[in-house]
Amino acid sequence: MKSIVLFLLATTTAFTAIAQDAFSNVSLKKANNRTVLHFTANKNINVSHYRVEASKDNQEFTVIARIPSKVNSMHPTEYKYDLAGQSYKYYRVAKVAMDGSMPYSVVVTEPKQHHIEYEVSPQPTLVQKVQ
Repeated sequence: MKSIVLFLLATTTAFTAIAQDAFSNVSLKKANNRTVLHFTANKNINVSHYRVEASKDNQEFTVIARIPSKVNSMHPTEYKYDLAGQSYKYYRVAKVAMDGSMPYSVVVTEPKQHHIEYEVSPQPTLVQKVQ
């Protein structure tokens, strides 16, 4: 029984380490009134494709895109996905490997847009009658 527990512990630890190293530079960028998801996939060996997933509540995610892997390489590869027409707040990427494993990126969210309104009106002045 001890050997099974140790095997599970070792397997879980290895998978977590791989998942943390699967992606870098995951971000959302706005340009020309559009939001684009940018990510760098590290170690693109035996990757079938990437799944872009989105959520409104950061709990339940829906697959919104499937991006084919560009290369089979140990070098980092950059990807972009235009989120035009999407109404979600949270996004993540899954690296779908040929063996079925699927590490996830960190969850990113659109930056809050600060809307500031200013009201400009004449400065109140004290009117005095001059005699």
